[in-house]
Amino acid sequence: MDKFPSLSLGIPSWHVKIWLPDPESGYYRGTRFDHSGVFASVRLFGKEFCAPWLEACDPFRHDNVQGPAEEFGVVGFDEAAPGETFLKIGVGLLRRPDDAPYDHFRLYEIADPGRRETVSDKHSVTMRHILDGYYDYTKIIQLGPLGEMRISHNLTAFVPLQSNVYNHNFFTLGSYSIRSGREVLFPYPVDGAWREDYDSIYPMPGTSVAFRRTLKKGDSVFCGGIHAVQSDTSPYRLVIRHDGTGQVVEVSSPTPFNRANFWANHRVACIEPFVDFALAPGETFTQDINYKLSI
Repeated sequence: MDKFPSLSLGIPSWHVKIWLPDPESGYYRGTRFDHSGVFASVRLFGKEFCAPWLEACDPFRHDNVQGPAEEFGVVGFDEAAPGETFLKIGVGLLRRPDDAPYDHFRLYEIADPGRRETVSDKHSVTMRHILDGYYDYTKIIQLGPLGEMRISHNLTAFVPLQSNVYNHNFFTLGSYSIRSGREVLFPYPVDGAWREDYDSIYPMPGTSVAFRRTLKKGDSVFCGGIHAVQSDTSPYRLVIRHDGTGQVVEVSSPTPFNRANFWANHRVACIEPFVDFALAPGETFTQDINYKLSI
C-alpha cells in the first residue's frame, strides 16, 4: 500500500490518512467516485473507523474506496453519441464507448483528467480539480478537536451543471462482520423501498436500519429512496454505530438531502444521502458535511 501517494493528518490519537489523486499511480483510478481525498484510514484512540473492506486492491475497480467517498452524477451522458464525451465531476471528461446506458460499475476512458492542485498542513488538505471550460471544484478535509472532521465542497460551474452528489460512507468500524448491533439511526421517522424482503434487516418505516443476523460473504442488502415521512427533503443528520465496539459516527450537514439509499454487505453498512444541485455558469454549489466520531 505504500506505493500509492498519500498524506497523513492529525496526531496519534486522532489520525487520518488520505490517498492523493494521481492519474498514473493513485490508489483509486476508477471512474465512479471523486478522486479527491479517498480515505485510507481513520483512527480515533487507536480504533479503526474505516479501512479497506475489499479482499484485494484494484485501483480501477469502481468501488475501491473506503470511508466518506463522494460520487457526482453524470452530466451530458444521454446527449453524447458513442465516441463523444460526457462529464463526471471529480473525475474528468469521460468517453462514451457505445449505446449502452450509463453504468456506475463500468470503467470508462478518461478523455481529459483536468488539472489538480493539492495544499496541506498538519490538520487539513485542500484538493482542487479544474476542468477547463467546465468547472472549478475544491474539496477540503479539515480535522477539528478529537473525533471531529469536516468535508467541504465548492463547485463553480463554467457551463450549466445539473446533477447530484452523495457520500457513500464506507465505514468499517473495526474488522467485524456486519451483524446485530450495527445500526444507522435517523432522528425522525423515515420510509423507503426495499429491493426485496430480507431476513437480515428490521423492517422500515421507523427511525433506524438495524440487523437481525450476521451477514455472510455474498450477502447484500439494499433500500432505495429513503426519506423523511411526508416531506420532500430530509434533515441531513444520521448516526452510524456498532454496539459491540462502542464506535459511533454522527453525520450532519446544513444542506438537506432529497433521498438516501442504504446498502450493506458483510463488511460495510452504508447510508448514501443525495443532494441535488443546478448551476448556471458562474454559480457555485457548496456543501459542508460534519463528522463526529466517538468511542
